[in-house]
Parts: sequence; C-alpha cells; structure tokens
Amino acid sequence: MAAIDGLVVRPLRPDDVAAACALNAEAGWNQVAADWRYMLDAGDGLAVEAPHGGLIATGMVLPYGGRFGWIAMILVTGAWQRRGIASEIMRRCIARCREAGLVAGLDATEQGRPVYLPLGFRDVYPISRWQAEAVRTSGLVAGVRPLRPDDVEPLAAWDAAAFGADRQALLRHLAARAGALAHVADADGEIRGYVLARDGRRATQLGPLVAADRETAQALLAAALSRVEGTVFLDGVDVHDWLAAWLQERGFTRQRGYVRMLLDGDAPLDDPARVFLIAGPELG
Repeated sequence: MAAIDGLVVRPLRPDDVAAACALNAEAGWNQVAADWRYMLDAGDGLAVEAPHGGLIATGMVLPYGGRFGWIAMILVTGAWQRRGIASEIMRRCIARCREAGLVAGLDATEQGRPVYLPLGFRDVYPISRWQAEAVRTSGLVAGVRPLRPDDVEPLAAWDAAAFGADRQALLRHLAARAGALAHVADADGEIRGYVLARDGRRATQLGPLVAADRETAQALLAAALSRVEGTVFLDGVDVHDWLAAWLQERGFTRQRGYVRMLLDGDAPLDDPARVFLIAGPELG
C-alpha cells in the first residue's frame, strides 16, 4: 500500500461498495451498488482512506479490449476536497493505463475539462445529459423488438466496430438490468441497432444506444421511452444535431454537458456517427 500525505491508498474492494455509494450520493451522482459491483468485477479501483479509517475518495479504470482504459468515478468527499487528492488519483489511473498499454479516456464535466487539459487530454466530441420526468411517446415501432438473452453475443460482435473495442461483459450486465427497456432493431436477420438501460439512484439511465442510422436510432428511442416510468437520464452525442429537438419535443431538458477526451489524442476510438447515446460517463 502507498500513502498520499498520510492517507492510505489501496485497491477498492467489494466491501467498500456501501461507502462508495455514499460518496456518489453526496456528489449527487446516479450510481447504485450494482454499478460499483460491475466496475469492480470488470476494472481496477483505487480507494483512499482517512488516517483513522473511512473511505474518503475513489477512482476507477475500466479496460476495454486491450485498446483503451476508461477513467471514472473520481470522487472525493467534501471535507477532503481541494487537497490534491483527486489529481493524485487521476495521475495513478493514467499510470495504470500506460502500464497496461491502454489509451486513457474519460468523459469530463464542463468544470473538470480545464483540469484534464494540462494533463494531456484532448477533446474528442461533446455530449449532453438530458432529463425528463414524464416522457411523451408511446408504442413499439416496426423493425424493433425486445432484446432476448441470445441476442447479446451477436450484438456485442456488431457493437465492437462502433464502440472501438469488445464490451460484451458490459452489454451482458446491462441487458440483465434493462428489463423491458432493452430493444434491438434488425432487418432480415441483420442487426441495425440496440438500446439498453439500467436503474439508478435518481433516475433510469438509458444507454448505450448504437444504430446504423438516424431512423433506426429514433425507433429504438421511441420503443424504450414508451416503457420508462419515472425520471429518465440519457447522455446524447451532440454530433447528432437532430437529437436535441427530438428530445425536447418529448419533454426532455438539457441538464449539463460533458466532453469525451482522450490522453494525447483527439481522434475518436469509437464511431460517433453510430453512437447516439453513451452508456454513461462512468462506463464509456
């Protein structure tokens, strides 16, 4: 174990999940225990403890396909902020990506972006978080059907080209949590797109949504939103300039912006022409 000015830094463990959830609740974030358990299974987490015990900060690196590592969940409880802890966690996460030969990536908030630029991160594309309390849409759409368990493996193979790496484990996890919101679009046995979702502390998080074209993306959105109950969040890729008006017509308002960033590069690893909704800033 190592220390940051007397603080204990160690791997994040499954028995930290309740305390990690408390940190993200303090920050107003949407994650629940299932998110942390998945990230711990799939990735590499850092925990920072106060001198007399108690989790005060976290960080995660999620590797994807031996190609890139997603840095997320950099959280510091309020009483310990502005002491350089978050910056040190970020440096350690970057080092882990480099040691593994992975390109480091993240989705930065508008406030976080100026912090990451001096570290060598570069803008790739903007993202908007949208929120609705009551969605105005209804009905299934031709060519779109509920996702079946046996869809996940071929879907993951199709998705890898758009996302830039294999993420079958994530898609399988989300498919199990999405319930009636998970849909796939296909034509004559050819996959054209899909949408998944997950439960959250504050809202249902819709995404990822990956589709071959705008028409398919709209159909998948309409199908999933017709089954949403309560508050819904989704993170839309701004390159699709039609999306803002489409969402606003159905009761959504823009909550905040993010910027997808990569270390030492600005060429997307994914294909933003086919990625309409990301899985969330913590999952890439």
